[in-house]
Amino acid sequence: MRFTKKGLSRRQVLATSLTLPALGSLPGFARAAGLVTLSEFHGLCGTLTGKSGLNPEISNRILTALTALDSSFPQKVGSLISAMQTYGLKDMSDFKQFAEQNANQAPVAMSIISAWYLGYTGTPAMDATPAVGHPVDDATFITYVGALMYAPTADTTVIPSYSRGHTNYWVNPPASQSAG
Repeated sequence: MRFTKKGLSRRQVLATSLTLPALGSLPGFARAAGLVTLSEFHGLCGTLTGKSGLNPEISNRILTALTALDSSFPQKVGSLISAMQTYGLKDMSDFKQFAEQNANQAPVAMSIISAWYLGYTGTPAMDATPAVGHPVDDATFITYVGALMYAPTADTTVIPSYSRGHTNYWVNPPASQSAG
């Protein structure tokens, strides 16, 4: 950049202001700033949930929602990834020991896992009337059908409000239950 006696020219300021946002999307710039890329976060989600083939759009929604709750969340994720690499944690089989040695990292991991399984981030207020002592509803919807909590019983449990068949389809037990 060329400086004049007066400082930056209007063109230089304009060109710089248009260039800086584009730099934030580069993985190297994000890592240097202590942030995590979407690709890194999606990989972390797979490791933490033990699932392959997760929807990257849901990972993006989770990252966005958790960052809205805590602006330092991307830095915390970067720290979690570094701690997991240092510890050698490649899957969740040793997570308990990892969490004991890295107590400040466990809540970050649990917030990601929770978002994947429940389909929302934050804490929903159970009482619709705001009053003293009642929590603020800071829950953000992520996914309904994509919530991982439905997967273990998908062969027998219908996701609430979704019908798998015709009227009275539930009268006959599922094939997996009627054979036993």
